[in-house]
Amino acid sequence: MESKDKQWWLLAGYVFLILILSSVVLGKSTKEKSHSLSLATMVPLLKLENKLINNLDNYTKDLEEKLQIIRSQIKVMRSENKKGRQDPISYLSNPLNSFSLIRRLNQDWIKWRKYMEQPAGFSQLINFDSWRDELPTQTDLWEACTGVIRIQSTYNLDIAAFVKGKINGKQYNSSMSCADILAVGKHLVKEKKTKEAIQWLQEVPHRLQKDVLVIPKHLAIEKEEVLKLLVETHLKEKCYTETLDLLDDSLELKPQDAAFMRLRKQATALKTNQANHTLEENKQKKVPIVDNYTLSCRGKINKPNRLKCFYNFTTTPFLRLAPLKMEEIGLNPYVLLYHEVLSAREISMLISKATKNMKIARIHNRNPKNKNKGRTAKAYWFIRKNNELTRRITRRIQDMTGFDLTDSEEFQVINYGIGGHYLTHSDYFNFASSNYTEKINRQGKVLGDRIATVLFYLTDVEQGGATAFPTVGYSVYPRAGTAIFWHNLDTNGNGDILTRHAACPVIVGSKWVMTEWIRERRQIFIRPCLPPAPTDRNSSKS
Repeated sequence: MESKDKQWWLLAGYVFLILILSSVVLGKSTKEKSHSLSLATMVPLLKLENKLINNLDNYTKDLEEKLQIIRSQIKVMRSENKKGRQDPISYLSNPLNSFSLIRRLNQDWIKWRKYMEQPAGFSQLINFDSWRDELPTQTDLWEACTGVIRIQSTYNLDIAAFVKGKINGKQYNSSMSCADILAVGKHLVKEKKTKEAIQWLQEVPHRLQKDVLVIPKHLAIEKEEVLKLLVETHLKEKCYTETLDLLDDSLELKPQDAAFMRLRKQATALKTNQANHTLEENKQKKVPIVDNYTLSCRGKINKPNRLKCFYNFTTTPFLRLAPLKMEEIGLNPYVLLYHEVLSAREISMLISKATKNMKIARIHNRNPKNKNKGRTAKAYWFIRKNNELTRRITRRIQDMTGFDLTDSEEFQVINYGIGGHYLTHSDYFNFASSNYTEKINRQGKVLGDRIATVLFYLTDVEQGGATAFPTVGYSVYPRAGTAIFWHNLDTNGNGDILTRHAACPVIVGSKWVMTEWIRERRQIFIRPCLPPAPTDRNSSKS
């Protein structure tokens, strides 16, 4: 019987080892998913967490069942043992009692030893390993930390209030745990942004006391770990007085810690040497400059005046029957905001379709190393002629702009994730410049540059997420069903640098947009002052 038990446990261990090894191999081969770049693709993570919670709950039930079995038997065993210890000789004189004692110690307790070794929750461990590949990766955490930092820094939010759930003056029913704050602080340390790291890390120690009451021991953060990290970051920032104060607190916790004692000696020596240089260093300190992009996102740039709202009856004959509501955002460049150009049903259909197959949004860049630099979002491309919905929206864009969309690009639907943004950029490629050679698309057609852009907002955004034109100070905040329109090229076919724009970080909310980039080739007679596409000009000369 014992040999069969051993064989069973060896087989079970072997199967368990195979499962673990296979999960590791699959984990390495599986393509990393950028969960934090789109809120839409983060929704399955909540379902995954629910499965993990249920799995852990089943694990506790297995443990409780085992515990109940042991406790029920302890009562029986203790009662029999107590009866024997009251009068040992009398008890053992009975052969039934003495035999039972020998047999229990020879057989039962060996079986109890095996029962104690037997792992509870074996099936739950297998479940967890099968879901391991669906968990966010270290890259996901890095992107999430970057997004949180981007929100805080772009909008100059108070960190102490931010971690408590007070975001941009509004209190939310949420907050960051010590582990959350520590993760952001460690990320900043790795990025060598020690000054910013200190502001986050210093929020951890005084919150640890509350966490001790609710956090299990294996998830708890050691105060010494946080203090040591704070000491090291203060040393890098040459804040020696604060470093010594932290080391005093650390030595109270661990009076004989060699690392803390060595750091205190180092900080004391550096503080003495610093006295001669402090005055000169203060003179050299510069006030940080806030760029136009950040000011635009914060709404700190003065808006243009002498603007108006009106109905558009004239772009196409159809608008005489159903004019569009228009609002001027700015005059140079001329940017228009169209109201109520998408219905709630149309928006729902677009988002529903896009959510199923979102991919990381790429940047058109001639330098492959900078392919995703400055953009955090996921996108889905709609074929404009694919169904009645997209064909209807195409006709509406023609009514809005007066342009021919035959050879223009497909619709790109985009969803932004944690702190999702797109840094200042131009939509045009500047084909008119002499050093640009990419003039033909994959199908061999010469489509010309992006003459104009139409950007639809599919959702409201509670805070942040504006489309900003930093050079001229325009800021447009997302409202579901609206769309902005502007020309990227001047009348000579050159890119208008004033149209450089950015998607400001989303603070709170899920930002969905849809973009249509209109190509210039088909507009040669619609906008006659615009020269033909480059190849056409060359062919006419020949």
